[in-house]
Amino acid sequence: MPSSTRRQAAHIRAAYTRETPSLAAPGIARHAPNIPSPANALGLDVCTPAQRQLRALLALGMFNHGPTSLWPRHVSLADITRYTLVISPRYDDLVITAQAPYNVACWLVGRDRLPDIGLPGLRVESSHAEGWRLRHLPTGATMTVTGDRDGRLQGPPAQDSNYARLWTSDVPLHAEEHDALSALPHLSTDTQTLLAALTVRLCTHAPDGSWDIGMWFYDLTDRPDRGHAHHRRLSINDNQCTLHWDSDPHPEDLHTALTDPVIGLTGAIGHPTRDGWLLHYGRACLTAHPVTYTPQLA
Repeated sequence: MPSSTRRQAAHIRAAYTRETPSLAAPGIARHAPNIPSPANALGLDVCTPAQRQLRALLALGMFNHGPTSLWPRHVSLADITRYTLVISPRYDDLVITAQAPYNVACWLVGRDRLPDIGLPGLRVESSHAEGWRLRHLPTGATMTVTGDRDGRLQGPPAQDSNYARLWTSDVPLHAEEHDALSALPHLSTDTQTLLAALTVRLCTHAPDGSWDIGMWFYDLTDRPDRGHAHHRRLSINDNQCTLHWDSDPHPEDLHTALTDPVIGLTGAIGHPTRDGWLLHYGRACLTAHPVTYTPQLA
């Protein structure tokens, strides 16, 4: 892909994702330059299989919250969405820039002094000033959390930067982490791609302000909010995904983020249902119910 085209693509992507153009540029799909789809060329969904698996697990963590969560109580990834952050997907990395990177890292990675284990298997590979390189042991995929708005890790690795004493990559998988991962349903490639698409669109919005995902915690378009409970449940049964939520984002905003011709998931087709909408991607489908989830009584 010519450098001038890549710069233009980076500016287009940044207009939707809240990245800076410098942050967006490394994520432009240099590994798939001949893919005709504009959305694929922007690189949000073009990644390694390991990255796809990691992003799908993050979706299961971030979109399960409250008493009906699919995850155990000590996995509290949904609280990441309370912070002001930007997600920048790259072919072989997932970069999170945040105003409070320490807080975000503490929700992602477990540590001995708290019962929360973060994303099971996620570890600190190296610590830097206001930044961490993370490695997910089961998949081998990497993440970066940093306070630098362009996604950089400042300075050389420093042992004293891991002042939260987060678990490092030499700490093997704990039994409770193994149990949490083993309890999850099998995810096909199409299902992983669909869930990963939810993760990387956490902060997307329309450049003209007509829709906004708002990090799944705030509506930033001056419309009436949808409540403050922030209960979510994302469940999987074979290739069938079902998502319930009772607050932001507005249901039409999420649908648009996944199907928009510029920023949407290429190949995703959606249509309305009686109480939400249904989205197909390959053999996977996502049924969205933007209402309060009520568990079935035994």
